[in-house]
Amino acid sequence: MSVLLVFGLFIVIATAHNITFLEVPQYGDPRWSADLVCHYVNEKGDPPLHSVKWYRDNNEIFRYTPEQQPPTRTFNTSAGGVSRGACNSHSCSISVILPKRYNTRISFTCEVSTEGPRFAVVNQTKYLTVAVTLKEDPVITGALGSVQFGEDVLLNCSASPAMPPANIVWYVDGKTEKSEPWMIDNTETSGSDEYGLQSSWRPMRLRVNIPEGEIAIRCEAVQPTRPPYVRSTNFSLVVARSPHLSMFTALGSSSSGVEAAILMIILSTIICTFSKYSALYKV
Repeated sequence: MSVLLVFGLFIVIATAHNITFLEVPQYGDPRWSADLVCHYVNEKGDPPLHSVKWYRDNNEIFRYTPEQQPPTRTFNTSAGGVSRGACNSHSCSISVILPKRYNTRISFTCEVSTEGPRFAVVNQTKYLTVAVTLKEDPVITGALGSVQFGEDVLLNCSASPAMPPANIVWYVDGKTEKSEPWMIDNTETSGSDEYGLQSSWRPMRLRVNIPEGEIAIRCEAVQPTRPPYVRSTNFSLVVARSPHLSMFTALGSSSSGVEAAILMIILSTIICTFSKYSALYKV
């Protein structure tokens, strides 16, 4: 009995079409429809294609049956339906209307079946998260050409409008930046625009603690979606050697230390002599 069951299962699998690729975007902007495509192929000896069905979560939203007229049929759901569809013997594409609820995760399943008597079925599922993802990397401002040891540098990282808004995380030389007491580890966000999108930003005050070299700065903008959507920007802060200038060097003199000492003695002698003559003149 078990041998017959295994043999029958093998026949079902062998006579089903194969889904070669399922195209479902990882993120979908609710302002526009999302395009989904299911690619499939029939192997040698497979029965003809019976139908292709699309499911949104557990609800059927579209069906393609080539032997029926009309061959396509849409099913409206409370969460939104299919705006258009186009199918043939090798692929079936649809455009779906997404809900306005950001960060909603939706499963889309493509189910392909062949003609009887067994009506073998194969399916694949992928997930889409409703979100307006960042269209560009975050921007770091306030960075000077170079800094010096002991200097305080105030930087700012800002992210473009998105939904959900991005959280800003700073990294200094590969380590997460520790928040200043007056920055309560929060990312600032703007008000919503006409589409409900929000910009975000976060400042960082950095004390330069190396005498020279470079400090690696990284700003990450992380949208709290499933999975998280991340964009980042890297920047190197150049620490220049602090100048130690003598009075003569500052005046542009190229005298050595010995020459500078001799010049100081000469100047002192002249000042002393001038003072004596001034005293005698007054007498």
